[in-house]
Amino acid sequence: MITPNKVVTLENSALGMVAVILNQGPDMIKLMELYHRVSDNFESVEQFLLTMDILYVLGRVQVNFQTGTVSYVS
Repeated sequence: MITPNKVVTLENSALGMVAVILNQGPDMIKLMELYHRVSDNFESVEQFLLTMDILYVLGRVQVNFQTGTVSYVS
């Protein structure tokens, strides 16, 4: 679930999970390594990718698809 509602709390929504990923910064990290570090906090890889999409759209992360690295933007 992207946004919280009566069933899904903010902490369990994709919007609430952005903090989990942001707390892994500010150093550049491989996307797979990032997923392995935070995967226990996500219900599925789809939820992780949705959260990464949100961070990308908000301009908080940049992804280099050639090297597979994630950079945090301040």
